[in-house]
Amino acid sequence: MAIEGFDYKGFAANLTKQAMEILSQEGNNAFPTSLSAADKKILVETVNRFCLMAGEALNNEQNIKLNASQASLITQFIGEWTFHKSIDLINGGVSAEHRGPILQAIAGNIYSTAQLAMVKKLPDEALVSLIEEKVNSVYKEELDKLLKRGVLSPEQADKAKKSSNLDDMAQKTQDENALTQIPEKVSENDKKVLKLAAIAIVLKRLPEEKANIILNSFAENDIQHIINYMKMSNLEDKIDHSLIINVLKEIKQLLPPSEAINVPKLLKRHHNIIRMTKPQLLSKIAFNERETVKNFILDIDFPAEEVFSPHVMKSLVTSIEEKIHDNKKEIRKH
Repeated sequence: MAIEGFDYKGFAANLTKQAMEILSQEGNNAFPTSLSAADKKILVETVNRFCLMAGEALNNEQNIKLNASQASLITQFIGEWTFHKSIDLINGGVSAEHRGPILQAIAGNIYSTAQLAMVKKLPDEALVSLIEEKVNSVYKEELDKLLKRGVLSPEQADKAKKSSNLDDMAQKTQDENALTQIPEKVSENDKKVLKLAAIAIVLKRLPEEKANIILNSFAENDIQHIINYMKMSNLEDKIDHSLIINVLKEIKQLLPPSEAINVPKLLKRHHNIIRMTKPQLLSKIAFNERETVKNFILDIDFPAEEVFSPHVMKSLVTSIEEKIHDNKKEIRKH
């Protein structure tokens, strides 16, 4: 028997329209700007197909009785998670032919999990958390299957597992809020937000190669914030221009004067301090760094000249030396 008041076709069309609108809005926090036109087309079609399939199945369900509100919520869960995990799979480099089965497994799990949870009258907040937990679990399991079959390399599988459009969206929104809600009296934390935004404004105007060189000299966590600001539409209009100018002046004062860097001498200095430092301490310092920096710290044979520019290498060597010094100082205290 059909669910009274549940127009699943109309609801699926509405969810599909929302997905299309999000993908057409430049600078929207819900999706990365790197998606191609083909990616967007497949994504929208997948959301529409899965919402229609779920809606029809719920409408014809014989074993569990749901009302229109419950059926709509389950369909919405499937539509939204299909949207987000499609982007994660695209960012992870998973081909279109293998994305479909993974998304289908996720949708099927949401369908059954949500129904049972509703029968047990699980509170809405707990239901949302449960669905997210199940989605992430199934997502990783399906990627592991592709890894075992040799369809994905360990690097591809790891990249896809770490991709989270939902988390990225939340971070972008948080960054935007942090930027637009800075009070007249600027705190130290606000100053950092402004500096990162000001850097983003500068990098947006540089050639990509130069921008990447400068970007890679920052800590990994700061890099993500800067990238978010670079992608933000009308960034310059979101904060007071006088504040931007003041911050840029501060940044300029902090930058060292331009000078030629003796790379062999710099690497020799780096290798000497690495040899003199205990492996446990090096591992501690490298723990939260991105992979290339981690290898630079732990592997004396790492081809640094092929990976880093001289200026980035100089910045990294200085930073590593400071961290080693600070940690040794802390150890001596105890």
